Amino acid sequence: MLYDIIIRILGAVGLAALICADGITIPSVVMSVCVLLVFEMSLLADKKTMKSVLSMLSFASAGVYLILVGAGDIILKLLILVVFAGLTFVSVSLYEKSAAYQTQLHRIRDDSFELESALKSKNRALLSEQDQQVHLATLAERNRIAREIHDNVGHLLSRAILLVGAILTVNQDEKIAPQLKMLSETLDESMEKMRSSVHDLHDDSIDLEKNIGDILAELKDFNVTTDLDLDGVLPTEIKLSVIGILKEAVTNILKHSDGDAVSVILHQNYGFCTLSITDNGSLSREEKLRISSESYDGIGLSNIKNRAASMGGEAYFYLNDGFTVFARLPFERDETERKTYD
Repeated sequence: MLYDIIIRILGAVGLAALICADGITIPSVVMSVCVLLVFEMSLLADKKTMKSVLSMLSFASAGVYLILVGAGDIILKLLILVVFAGLTFVSVSLYEKSAAYQTQLHRIRDDSFELESALKSKNRALLSEQDQQVHLATLAERNRIAREIHDNVGHLLSRAILLVGAILTVNQDEKIAPQLKMLSETLDESMEKMRSSVHDLHDDSIDLEKNIGDILAELKDFNVTTDLDLDGVLPTEIKLSVIGILKEAVTNILKHSDGDAVSVILHQNYGFCTLSITDNGSLSREEKLRISSESYDGIGLSNIKNRAASMGGEAYFYLNDGFTVFARLPFERDETERKTYD
């Protein structure tokens, strides 16, 4: 914009000098001012065509003035006017092309930034998907190892424990009795540690977040919102109970709900976790009476209550603003988890 202003100011100054070449008179001053005003008006025009028309009007007015005045060498002045007009329009044209190229360059730069941002976003999503695949493969491998240890090593240890027990029963030699007892205790300790290791491996192999995602994926016709607190470590039994209760609740929603929105909230607290599944479907008065009196038609709601009770917890059903399944599941934390939680 600054270059355009400079070009047009120079054009106006050049025309004014040409008009006043034979002396400064009132008509020449008035004509110079008019030329300057027309150039200024061309700067304010929005359309390219209007700018060109106003600029040409300045040179045409100057030419008409020179012809009418007729002072000095009119042919030379008109020739200078034509050359000056050509140079001015070439300058304006080059400036406009430069501005257009600069605008295009800015647009290309902005597009490249957007494409780079989109590429980075897709790259992060791809890396996250790869990490998830590696995580799932790791969990599957842990589960396989735990199963093989339980099926193979566990059976061998059990057989060894039984054989040592039988030998202790029929043994008559008091000299080897302490060694046999020590061997029996060692085998028992090995069996206990193996069971603990297998149990830990199996705990890690249950991906609660993935299981919840797979279950909620069945609600294709519902707007699903989640608030999942998965930072803490839940025991295997609690994980299985959460998965089972959520599965029963989703099945119940798919069969009976006429709503279009589902909210799932899982929170962990010290020593217990809570699970809430709410849909915005409507219930008839008869259905509300049956649920309030625990006269269920199916076994889904009964299974939810039984699952919660088996963990020493409770399950409740709320009927306001839709239907809500709420379960509270207690569990014990070991000393390490307690210190971390505190």
